[in-house]
Amino acid sequence: MDYAQSIDTQRTAAELSFGESEIFRLLVSSVRDYAIFVLSPEGNVMTWNEGAENIKGYKADEIIGKHFSIFYTKEARDSEHPAFELRSAIQDGRYEEEGERVRKDGSRFWANVIVTPLYNEGKLVGFAKVTRDLTERRIAEQQQEAHGKLINETNEELQRLAYVVSHELQAPISTIARYGNLLSVRYKDRLGDDANDFIDKITTSTQLIARMIDDLWVYARISKPYIDRESVFTGNVLDNVLTELTAIIGENEVTRDDMPTIQGNKQQLIYLFKELIRNAFMYRSNTAPRVHVGVRREGDGWIFSVKDNGIGIDMVRSNEVFTLFHRLKGGPEPSATGMGLAICKKIVSQHNGRIWFESAVGSGSTFYVWLPERF
Repeated sequence: MDYAQSIDTQRTAAELSFGESEIFRLLVSSVRDYAIFVLSPEGNVMTWNEGAENIKGYKADEIIGKHFSIFYTKEARDSEHPAFELRSAIQDGRYEEEGERVRKDGSRFWANVIVTPLYNEGKLVGFAKVTRDLTERRIAEQQQEAHGKLINETNEELQRLAYVVSHELQAPISTIARYGNLLSVRYKDRLGDDANDFIDKITTSTQLIARMIDDLWVYARISKPYIDRESVFTGNVLDNVLTELTAIIGENEVTRDDMPTIQGNKQQLIYLFKELIRNAFMYRSNTAPRVHVGVRREGDGWIFSVKDNGIGIDMVRSNEVFTLFHRLKGGPEPSATGMGLAICKKIVSQHNGRIWFESAVGSGSTFYVWLPERF
């Protein structure tokens, strides 16, 4: 390479370097969503971009040369927090935090701040500082926290109300049931058919009210935002359920697959499977009931199914099945509170799962529950 070619090569490299530097400067200066600027080793502002003016309110000639502590609250300045940031950046190679900062007009905003030390041949020459305004996100988080707190308070009030209602109504309901039973024992078949019918209605209604009170209390309890969880072998859950449902199942058999172990609340899972299996027998057809509890792996969880050969459900009304106080036509109306499947849905939701069903009138139903193995 001759001398002229060497000069041209050096010029081209210099022009390229200058061009890249200018493009970078223009890029930084025109960014509006981030305040990007350079501090001296002492913390004085050396550069200022459009984003910094947009976020903090200062023009370049108003702020360059001033110490960056001007952006901090009085509390932060009194505790020497700005100096702490610079020391931490030097020590760790980078400093990041979120906190309150102050605009030129004195208003405060929530900021994400990153401070990076700049070195030239091993010597500290300043700091690069990037600030992002997160006020809108912070407000949204605070609103979400307030909303969550309100939900928690509402759930607690609901639980207290359900407890009071359950506790206070137990005594009068028991009294009605007791005197209804006395009427049945002493006067049934002695006062005529109408009286017999009235006594039966009293007995049936008090039993239904008692069940509704119990179900309301269950629904309130499971409405808590957090539940106790443990490792649960669902095989044991089914054993408990089938034992409790002995009177309903009778001589019939419930077949089942090998059950897995999952993370969950054991008492809630017992209620879930008990309600699904109980419904399978209560909404039976004229043929002998056949109920199978199946399970298969899907993703990071398991799909449980409860299949029956009962009266089936009209899928046109499928959106109503899991609502409170919905009763299926053709079922045991007097003893159904219309809350069981709503409670099941709440339990599944508490376990971060899903519940749905497939059915046809006269051809039985299959209820599906997907539950994560861990949550």
